[in-house]
Amino acid sequence: MNTTVRAFSALASVIVAASLLSGCSAIAAVANAQTKVQACASIATQLKGVGTGIQAEVPKLQSDPKAAAADITGMAKKFSTAAGKLDNAQVKKAAVKAAGTLTVFAQDITDLANKPTTAESTKLQGDLTTLQSAFTAIDTSCKV
Repeated sequence: MNTTVRAFSALASVIVAASLLSGCSAIAAVANAQTKVQACASIATQLKGVGTGIQAEVPKLQSDPKAAAADITGMAKKFSTAAGKLDNAQVKKAAVKAAGTLTVFAQDITDLANKPTTAESTKLQGDLTTLQSAFTAIDTSCKV
């Protein structure tokens, strides 16, 4: 589980970094891209919340994994709702995909908390890689 906790912590850092959405500042000057700018700003706020929330859950993974799983499930639901409300098709597509990936991750955390096995831990490692890619895709969608 220690490898999983380290990977989990690294993922949280990636999510926080993605929340800065480097592309948003670059597209602010494009007059007809206001919807994209707003979508990126909106989802950036949600990404920061998820990243910060996951960082807070890392210590709980070992001390109270069921509570951590419940909290991550709540974050996944909140992020999914926010992604669904986006109007910009490009940003929404990336955000909805990331939300689905976060939901799978939350379920796998729940499964691991309920039945800690090597198979569940291995599945979680794959989830972390997929999540990292999904959140990076949001950043990419916000670039011009």
